[in-house]
Amino acid sequence: MTERLDTLAGVDEDDEARDSAPGQARTAAGATPAEAPPDETAASRAGRGPVETLLSGAAYVVVGVLGGVVGLLGSYSQGWTAGDVPAASIVLIAVVFATVRLSGWGMGGRIGATVPAVVWGIVVFVMSTRRPEGDLVVPATLSGYVYIIGGMLAAVLGVARVPAAGPPGQWLLGRAARNRG
Repeated sequence: MTERLDTLAGVDEDDEARDSAPGQARTAAGATPAEAPPDETAASRAGRGPVETLLSGAAYVVVGVLGGVVGLLGSYSQGWTAGDVPAASIVLIAVVFATVRLSGWGMGGRIGATVPAVVWGIVVFVMSTRRPEGDLVVPATLSGYVYIIGGMLAAVLGVARVPAAGPPGQWLLGRAARNRG
């Protein structure tokens, strides 16, 4: 009997909350936004304040620079061979995969993996184009082709191996991302 009265009391409180201020939205605690506690601001609900946003942007810059450094150093060292085997290119492919995969893991999503992969690709593309003097850093040799094609495949596989930051279909259905915190 007391459960029934508690249920009815809960219905009355909901009705009063709805009828007392028809034009104002209420928070989960039943307070209007003006009455909401200070810890329920838009920034805290979104989980991102200005400091977190700045740190996140700086982290993306760091992984982008890391992809560029891997591309630049790899472009200069890909020509080392062990006989006819392009050993350096094969090792550098593993380095590209590890860089992309670990960047995505560290950033918590595929965007974190995509940034160093794209920067690596841009750097390697620039280093493989012929300069006006006729110089190439990544020549059209077996080791050059192994480095470029293998590195592209390693970058794509590295991005694909990173789990998505949100549930499947989130971008299509507009669902909120899951919290990894």
